[in-house]
Amino acid sequence: MPHPPPTTTLEAPGPGAGDPQPADLTAARRRLATPDRLRAFFAPRSIALVGASDSSGWGRFIVDSLRTAGFTGALRMVHPTRTTAFDLPTVPNLRALDEPVDLAFVLAPTRAVEGVLEDAAAAGIHNAVVLASGYGDGGGEEGRALERRLVQRAVELDITLLGPNCLGFVNAAGSVAPFGLGIVPPLRRGPVGIVLQSGALTSNVLAFARAHQVGISLLTSMGNEAVITTADVVEHLIADDDCGVIGLFLESVRDAPRFTELAAAALAAGKPIVALKVGRTEAGQRTALAHTGAVAGDDAVVDAAFRQYGVLRAAGLEELLVTCGLLGSGQVPRGRRMGVVTASGGACDIIADRSTDEGIAIPEFGASTTERLRAVLPPFAAAQNPLDVTGVILADRGSAQAGLGDVALDAVVEDAGIDFVFNMVALPAVAPPDPSLIEQRVAAIAATRDRSRVPIVNFTATCTDLSPYAQSLLDRHGLHALGGIEFGLKAIGHALRWEETRKSPPPARGRGQQSHFHVTTRHESGFADMHVATGPWSEARGRELLAASGVPLVPAELVADAMPPSTPPSGWAGRWL
Repeated sequence: MPHPPPTTTLEAPGPGAGDPQPADLTAARRRLATPDRLRAFFAPRSIALVGASDSSGWGRFIVDSLRTAGFTGALRMVHPTRTTAFDLPTVPNLRALDEPVDLAFVLAPTRAVEGVLEDAAAAGIHNAVVLASGYGDGGGEEGRALERRLVQRAVELDITLLGPNCLGFVNAAGSVAPFGLGIVPPLRRGPVGIVLQSGALTSNVLAFARAHQVGISLLTSMGNEAVITTADVVEHLIADDDCGVIGLFLESVRDAPRFTELAAAALAAGKPIVALKVGRTEAGQRTALAHTGAVAGDDAVVDAAFRQYGVLRAAGLEELLVTCGLLGSGQVPRGRRMGVVTASGGACDIIADRSTDEGIAIPEFGASTTERLRAVLPPFAAAQNPLDVTGVILADRGSAQAGLGDVALDAVVEDAGIDFVFNMVALPAVAPPDPSLIEQRVAAIAATRDRSRVPIVNFTATCTDLSPYAQSLLDRHGLHALGGIEFGLKAIGHALRWEETRKSPPPARGRGQQSHFHVTTRHESGFADMHVATGPWSEARGRELLAASGVPLVPAELVADAMPPSTPPSGWAGRWL
């Protein structure tokens, strides 16, 4: 069966393959997912697992994840026939609980979900995560109808619902993780909120974040977004004091006008949004539709709108997370003039090429900087930007003890023509027999950062995992290291573009005004009465349509003569452009 064509908006709001909801139901659903409701939803102090049993792998993962997160609240087990689950007593249904819990995680099969929600409402429970699939994610009309009914029941029962087809969330800041996959400890806390329109990728994201010093405030999978949508969670994160950077994995933007409003709000609030938006190709759009019922939309429109509203578009998960890590590190560049300090000529070559790709300048050092560097560098080293202090710093203990790298970094950060420094660090996988040199080096970088007028962005040569020892060394001094030259410079390019967009934000759009995502219809544009000719159009007629549809155009005038009305400038030779 062919997939449905895109609608007149980039992607339609509502559940199940973009099926729109009636306006009154959409408004009612929105009331279940306000920032106030979500603040309570994502910070439950008591949780019930409905359908919990020792044979349930999902249940085991949730119990283990809660333990890893440090959850200390009440955990209740619900099963219609079993008497215990995970060494805890069960009750047959939610109505049998002696007091309501803050959140019900529903592990029951699809056919039983509605009954569980009715039990929850009767027990005074207003928040639920639904694991079951077979709704709009299946792509069939029966599943979409079932999902519409699920939304209707959630509204009627006043239940804020995450899912269905959802693995739950990890609230690292709140030490609670009702999450249906394993979390390898430790859970790293920090300023990055992550929203994923994917379930299984959440484990990969957590693992990469842990290995690359990216601290998480909240991470949630979204499932089919029947009630709580990605836009709802973004709005919550904009208001959340624990979140400073928002990372998104998007298969679709279901409510485009609202998304642009939120992007503008995040820009104004100083919270960057970094998004990995899939569905660029026809194959990717088919996959997104089959996965969660998402209509991926027109990628060129997405790309343009993201640029306008300061949403930083990443090409992969690593780029997404490294960029979020930089933006949350407190060492964000605000100018494009970069000083580089490395211990590798090859690294300097790569950096020079990639910085050009990102529009980052590598200016010559000032005379005083060059003089200071020549005084400490080996005679065969060039005192230039990018700077290679050479392998002497690594191989010669005397040079290392003398702080060659530290003196070079001090000189570069004081150069008046530099906006920030890109500083390479080499970190051991395990503590060396004599850790004094590496610990002295890291402490010196931190001391230079503290007195520097410009940010110092540290990076490793390749995107390898940072060992627990390396992370502890950096953490001890409040330092962050980006994963590799490639991802490091991409992250810097993103950060610079965000700063520049924030200085010149898009014009505010009043409520009810059309989003730039919107494709205006002929009736909306006032173009309805014009005869739409088939075949090629003249440029003038095309401009008429664009102008009537609200598309900004450069000034132009239609002329009937090939020659200008006055004498052309010298050199035109009769041409009129």
